[in-house]
Amino acid sequence: MTRAQFAPIYAFCISQRGQLDSFTIIPPIVSSRQATVTLGTPLANGAHTAGDRTIATDGWGADGIVLKAGDFLKFASHTKVYMVTADATASSNAVTVSIEPGLIEAVADNNALTVASIPFTVTLLNDVQEMFSDHTGLYGYEVDFIEAF
Repeated sequence: MTRAQFAPIYAFCISQRGQLDSFTIIPPIVSSRQATVTLGTPLANGAHTAGDRTIATDGWGADGIVLKAGDFLKFASHTKVYMVTADATASSNAVTVSIEPGLIEAVADNNALTVASIPFTVTLLNDVQEMFSDHTGLYGYEVDFIEAF
């Protein structure tokens, strides 16, 4: 990055005061689904309790593989993002989705799921950040985040 590109990023990270403040990011690669089936509005189908690792859903709008192992999802009522642990195939607009970790809190019936452009709530993992510049004046920067929920 040039200094002009690097400076606002570095200033933002400094403004987070180390691990004190959280913010949301949408990682460009992992926030996209691997499956290509067109989606409707996926919803939790029935109430689910904290600890559940299989979630009944409906509202997908199409049959076929809607989520693949390694995809992520987020419930409207949670800041936690969950990983899908097995391919999920919709049939008659319904699908059971396996997730990890188990739900950190209950999910109500018809709670909306976000399965694309998922915002992760994060904090800086530690107060150490690495930056460097090379002989051309370009900057490199390394920072570690951890999910905050």
